[in-house]
Amino acid sequence: MSDPQGLAFDALAEDYDLGRPPWPASLVAEAEGETALDLAAGTGKLTSLLVERFEVVYAVEPLAGMRSVLERNVTAADSLEGSAERIPLDDASVDAAFVAEAFHWFDSHIAVRELARVLRPGGTLVVCFNEWLGFEPELPDAFRETYHAAASGLPVPGGPKVQSGEWKLGFEGAPFTPLTEEHHRHTWTTTRESVAAYFVSTSSMGALPEHDRAALRERLTELLPAADHRLELDAHAFRTLRT
Repeated sequence: MSDPQGLAFDALAEDYDLGRPPWPASLVAEAEGETALDLAAGTGKLTSLLVERFEVVYAVEPLAGMRSVLERNVTAADSLEGSAERIPLDDASVDAAFVAEAFHWFDSHIAVRELARVLRPGGTLVVCFNEWLGFEPELPDAFRETYHAAASGLPVPGGPKVQSGEWKLGFEGAPFTPLTEEHHRHTWTTTRESVAAYFVSTSSMGALPEHDRAALRERLTELLPAADHRLELDAHAFRTLRT
């Protein structure tokens, strides 16, 4: 992993699982084959879709805390300890591979070589990120101010790394077709507890002591109305084929 901050989620697994939106089924609908890899699978947000689409799903995740929640959530997947730089699968062993909200933490060049190794010729690779388009009702000013005050001085979260596009550099000269972009609009309706859980489960928050994170979660929850919260999202996906 090129950025060790990507390993900060281990203590955040329960909040991560509660606070992260699901993925739209359209994201995996076009991938063909019987065997799929969910790389850096986290708590199984995308894995839960893949087990409905593929006969065999390998969910590879480096962090024990995240794997524990994944194994609870998606019992049909084969959960494996491993990383993007060392995928614990045989050569040409999967028909499709997916990376959700994680590629920006990888060593891009090594990860692309590993994905090329485990994918069969003609296999699909999908790299995706959920872009938030807005909440209804909008988050109160006091909520945003409280969060930003707590986050000041903490490590920068992963968003800027995604937006820079540097994660794509490993594909240059690699045995893949050019990346094509897709957009999958979807909506998540959830609770104020889930919204607060998202904000205390970013990689930055891994630097806060557990007691401080718990107090922040409680305060953020109190600052939100006790009602349904509707989040509009764009699942921004990049698709390529193994040549």
